[in-house]
Amino acid sequence: MQKSPGLLRLLKERPRDGAAIEEMTAAAFGPDRFQKTVYRLREDVPPIGDLCFVCLDQKDRLVASIRNWPVLINEKWPAVMLGPLAISPELRGMGYGKALMWHSMAQSRLQGHSRVVLVGDPEYYNQFGFRRELALLLQLPGWVEDRRFLALELVAGSMIGVHGMIGKPLLPKKSRRRKKG
Repeated sequence: MQKSPGLLRLLKERPRDGAAIEEMTAAAFGPDRFQKTVYRLREDVPPIGDLCFVCLDQKDRLVASIRNWPVLINEKWPAVMLGPLAISPELRGMGYGKALMWHSMAQSRLQGHSRVVLVGDPEYYNQFGFRRELALLLQLPGWVEDRRFLALELVAGSMIGVHGMIGKPLLPKKSRRRKKG
């Protein structure tokens, strides 16, 4: 039987949460995480601020976080790339991750996003509707274990006809100019 997390608060990530999030992420995914394909898609791309959340427990401790990033499929279909989802190691299995997942997906839907992709364990993410079949026509710019590459339609049918390479979103012209100079 799963333990209950008790009362918890979900908030938009705040600037002061960065160090605690990094510590949890390091504990969950280790130092090799920066070599993974999904991290390369996040380099020099800010997360979607309105889709980054933290979970505070009854004692106001930050115990979990989730971030979402913009990506572009085949240079034409926008999508959200979910992750990382990080939970304090001693609190895994208590429902904090599930609460963040449901909240994140609901907010993504409310903000008009139609599709989400991720690389993660299907044994966990299938319960939220993520499916391997929806990602079969997608590619990532690097190796991932195929069974872990999943997608979710936030809007029914939004993955129909979607195919190709997942890449970084196009930067606004102002940002591109700044980068060159």
